[in-house]
Amino acid sequence: MNVVRTFSLIITLALVMVSAVAAQEMTKDEWQRQINENTAKRNELRAKLNALQAEVDKLKKDDADKAAALKKCNDEILALVEATPESERAFAAMLDQIDSKINELARLSNQDLWARKGEIDDVQKMIDEARKNKLSLLPKYYDRIKEQQNRVDALRKSLEGAGMQTYTVGTWARDRDCLWNIAKKPAIYNNAFLWPKIWQGNKDQIKNPDIIKPGQKLKIPPKGDLTNEEKAAVRSYWQRKQAQAGTGGQ
Repeated sequence: MNVVRTFSLIITLALVMVSAVAAQEMTKDEWQRQINENTAKRNELRAKLNALQAEVDKLKKDDADKAAALKKCNDEILALVEATPESERAFAAMLDQIDSKINELARLSNQDLWARKGEIDDVQKMIDEARKNKLSLLPKYYDRIKEQQNRVDALRKSLEGAGMQTYTVGTWARDRDCLWNIAKKPAIYNNAFLWPKIWQGNKDQIKNPDIIKPGQKLKIPPKGDLTNEEKAAVRSYWQRKQAQAGTGGQ
């Protein structure tokens, strides 16, 4: 309404100013006729403005009514799945977290992805947990979770296509097998300094990289430079070794 009043005032002032200038060269009758015409135009414009304002008010009311109806519908849907607006926001935030983690893993090379393959399992657990929530039955969330599952499956597929090989540990007496010597084999890495890759790729089997047992079937991650995680593991390993040496191995 402030806009309407301002616009109306501007029109009135403009008409008055025009009329005042024109009156200097008009007769009284001509001036009066001009005033009447300008007043009529002002009233016509004011009526149009009022009509437009009424239409705007109606649209605002319609919009508010639709928003209220939409909220009521959403509240009823949430009630069906035993949820609240707060729990829905928390659920959506969890799905955002899953998307963020999948995006992070998808940017990794196969080598780095293999080193962090445990995180794929972590994401899968998050998806499985999301499926237990009744909100996952709603179409907008059902389709989103399905897409997340497809992306996780694709990450696993990319690891399968990385040409992962395995190596069965032999005896020290016969094969001189240790992580250093295994990594040095031409069929493995042909580079002994890459032994941490085998260690970190088999943390479920190798707790101490100095100890491997005959018959263990080790996964051999793709060849490549040591990842930051693998480098950190090596630093930690050597720090422990130095600490043990300083205390006489105790």
